[in-house]
Amino acid sequence: MRQLLVLLTIVVFVAIAFYVNQSRHRSTTLHHHASEKEAAECLTCREREAERTIEELRSVAYLEQYVEDVINHGSSQKLGFAYGDMPANMADEKAAPKIAAYVATLAGRKPTHPEWVKEGHTFYVSNCGGCHGEDGKGVHGTFPDLTRNPMLGIEHRIRKATKR
Repeated sequence: MRQLLVLLTIVVFVAIAFYVNQSRHRSTTLHHHASEKEAAECLTCREREAERTIEELRSVAYLEQYVEDVINHGSSQKLGFAYGDMPANMADEKAAPKIAAYVATLAGRKPTHPEWVKEGHTFYVSNCGGCHGEDGKGVHGTFPDLTRNPMLGIEHRIRKATKR
Protein backbone atom coordinates (compact mmCIF):
# COMPACT_ATOMS: atom_id res chain seq x y z
CA MET A 1 0.00 0.00 0.00
CA ARG A 2 2.84 2.38 0.88
CA GLN A 3 4.56 1.71 -2.46
CA LEU A 4 1.34 2.48 -4.31
CA LEU A 5 1.01 5.79 -2.46
CA VAL A 6 4.63 6.72 -3.33
CA LEU A 7 4.08 5.78 -6.97
CA LEU A 8 0.85 7.79 -7.12
CA THR A 9 2.62 10.81 -5.58
CA ILE A 10 5.37 10.59 -8.21
CA VAL A 11 2.84 10.33 -11.04
CA VAL A 12 0.94 13.37 -9.75
CA PHE A 13 4.19 15.35 -9.40
CA VAL A 14 5.27 14.50 -12.98
CA ALA A 15 1.82 15.40 -14.33
CA ILE A 16 1.89 18.77 -12.56
CA ALA A 17 5.44 19.49 -13.79
CA PHE A 18 4.42 18.62 -17.36
CA TYR A 19 1.34 20.84 -17.14
CA VAL A 20 3.36 23.78 -15.77
CA ASN A 21 5.96 23.44 -18.56
CA GLN A 22 3.26 23.25 -21.25
CA SER A 23 1.45 26.28 -19.79
CA ARG A 24 4.68 28.27 -19.63
CA HIS A 25 5.46 27.31 -23.23
CA ARG A 26 2.05 28.39 -24.49
CA SER A 27 2.55 31.83 -22.97
CA THR A 28 6.10 32.35 -24.27
CA THR A 29 7.06 31.93 -27.92
CA LEU A 30 10.24 32.64 -29.81
CA HIS A 31 11.15 36.36 -29.86
CA HIS A 32 8.76 37.22 -26.96
CA HIS A 33 5.51 37.30 -28.93
CA ALA A 34 2.19 36.98 -27.13
CA SER A 35 1.05 34.14 -29.40
CA GLU A 36 2.33 31.83 -32.10
CA LYS A 37 0.09 33.67 -34.57
CA GLU A 38 1.67 37.00 -33.60
CA ALA A 39 5.16 35.49 -34.00
CA ALA A 40 4.24 34.11 -37.43
CA GLU A 41 2.84 37.49 -38.48
CA CYS A 42 5.76 39.55 -37.13
CA LEU A 43 7.19 41.32 -40.15
CA THR A 44 10.46 42.12 -38.39
CA CYS A 45 11.08 38.46 -37.50
CA ARG A 46 10.08 37.20 -40.96
CA GLU A 47 12.27 39.80 -42.67
CA ARG A 48 15.24 39.01 -40.43
CA GLU A 49 14.99 35.30 -41.26
CA ALA A 50 14.32 35.93 -44.95
CA GLU A 51 17.45 38.07 -45.26
CA ARG A 52 19.75 35.36 -43.98
CA THR A 53 21.88 33.64 -46.57
CA ILE A 54 22.36 29.90 -46.62
CA GLU A 55 25.99 30.50 -45.64
CA GLU A 56 24.84 32.42 -42.53
CA LEU A 57 22.36 29.69 -41.63
CA ARG A 58 25.17 27.10 -41.78
CA SER A 59 27.57 29.18 -39.65
CA VAL A 60 28.63 28.30 -36.11
CA ALA A 61 27.54 31.75 -34.94
CA TYR A 62 24.00 31.10 -36.20
CA LEU A 63 23.97 27.61 -34.64
CA GLU A 64 24.96 29.09 -31.28
CA GLN A 65 22.40 31.90 -31.51
CA TYR A 66 19.71 29.40 -32.53
CA VAL A 67 20.47 27.14 -29.53
CA GLU A 68 20.58 30.12 -27.17
CA ASP A 69 17.23 31.43 -28.50
CA VAL A 70 15.57 28.02 -28.09
CA ILE A 71 16.90 27.69 -24.53
CA ASN A 72 15.74 31.17 -23.55
CA HIS A 73 12.54 31.53 -25.57
CA GLY A 74 11.48 27.99 -26.38
CA SER A 75 10.71 26.56 -29.77
CA SER A 76 7.44 26.83 -31.63
CA GLN A 77 8.63 25.16 -34.82
CA LYS A 78 6.43 22.07 -34.49
CA LEU A 79 9.20 19.68 -35.51
CA GLY A 80 7.05 16.66 -34.71
CA PHE A 81 8.66 15.27 -31.57
CA ALA A 82 6.46 13.32 -29.15
CA TYR A 83 7.24 15.62 -26.21
CA GLY A 84 6.28 18.62 -28.32
CA ASP A 85 8.06 21.93 -28.62
CA MET A 86 10.65 22.92 -26.06
CA PRO A 87 9.37 25.38 -23.44
CA ALA A 88 11.19 28.62 -22.68
CA ASN A 89 13.69 29.15 -19.87
CA MET A 90 15.02 25.60 -19.70
CA ALA A 91 18.31 26.96 -18.32
CA ASP A 92 19.57 30.17 -16.80
CA GLU A 93 19.91 32.95 -19.38
CA LYS A 94 23.60 33.40 -18.49
CA ALA A 95 24.26 29.69 -19.00
CA ALA A 96 22.58 29.57 -22.42
CA PRO A 97 25.53 30.89 -24.50
CA LYS A 98 27.87 28.48 -22.72
CA ILE A 99 25.52 25.58 -23.39
CA ALA A 100 25.34 26.70 -27.03
CA ALA A 101 29.15 26.64 -27.25
CA TYR A 102 29.16 23.08 -25.93
CA VAL A 103 26.34 22.01 -28.26
CA ALA A 104 28.39 23.30 -31.21
CA THR A 105 31.06 20.74 -30.25
CA LEU A 106 28.44 17.98 -30.18
CA ALA A 107 27.76 18.76 -33.84
CA GLY A 108 31.49 18.58 -34.60
CA ARG A 109 31.84 22.36 -34.91
CA LYS A 110 34.38 24.74 -33.36
CA PRO A 111 32.49 27.18 -31.10
CA THR A 112 33.04 30.92 -31.34
CA HIS A 113 33.98 30.92 -27.63
CA PRO A 114 35.94 27.69 -26.99
CA GLU A 115 36.69 28.90 -23.46
CA TRP A 116 33.01 28.36 -22.59
CA VAL A 117 32.88 24.68 -23.60
CA LYS A 118 33.98 23.17 -20.27
CA GLU A 119 31.47 25.19 -18.23
CA GLY A 120 28.89 24.72 -21.00
CA HIS A 121 29.26 20.94 -20.66
CA THR A 122 28.45 21.17 -16.96
CA PHE A 123 25.36 23.30 -17.62
CA TYR A 124 24.35 21.01 -20.52
CA VAL A 125 24.50 17.85 -18.41
CA SER A 126 22.41 19.38 -15.62
CA ASN A 127 19.86 21.19 -17.82
CA CYS A 128 19.70 19.40 -21.17
CA GLY A 129 21.18 15.93 -20.79
CA GLY A 130 18.06 14.44 -19.24
CA CYS A 131 16.15 14.84 -22.51
CA HIS A 132 18.81 15.08 -25.21
CA GLY A 133 21.17 12.59 -23.60
CA GLU A 134 24.66 13.26 -22.36
CA ASP A 135 25.94 12.46 -25.85
CA GLY A 136 23.41 14.90 -27.42
CA LYS A 137 21.83 12.26 -29.65
CA GLY A 138 18.39 12.76 -28.10
CA VAL A 139 15.74 10.09 -27.95
CA HIS A 140 14.47 9.19 -31.43
CA GLY A 141 10.98 10.56 -31.93
CA THR A 142 10.83 12.13 -28.47
CA PHE A 143 13.68 14.66 -28.17
CA PRO A 144 15.84 15.98 -31.04
CA ASP A 145 19.39 14.94 -31.85
CA LEU A 146 21.71 17.90 -31.16
CA THR A 147 24.63 16.27 -32.98
CA ARG A 148 22.99 16.78 -36.39
CA ASN A 149 24.76 19.18 -38.67
CA PRO A 150 22.71 21.16 -39.44
CA MET A 151 20.20 20.76 -36.63
CA LEU A 152 16.69 19.90 -37.74
CA GLY A 153 15.27 23.37 -37.01
CA ILE A 154 18.11 25.03 -38.93
CA GLU A 155 17.72 22.53 -41.76
CA HIS A 156 14.09 23.63 -42.13
CA ARG A 157 15.22 27.25 -42.33
CA ILE A 158 17.83 26.37 -44.97
CA ARG A 159 15.14 24.64 -47.05
CA LYS A 160 12.97 27.77 -46.83
CA ALA A 161 15.93 29.92 -47.87
CA THR A 162 16.63 27.79 -50.94
CA LYS A 163 13.00 28.16 -52.06
CA ARG A 164 13.26 31.96 -52.25
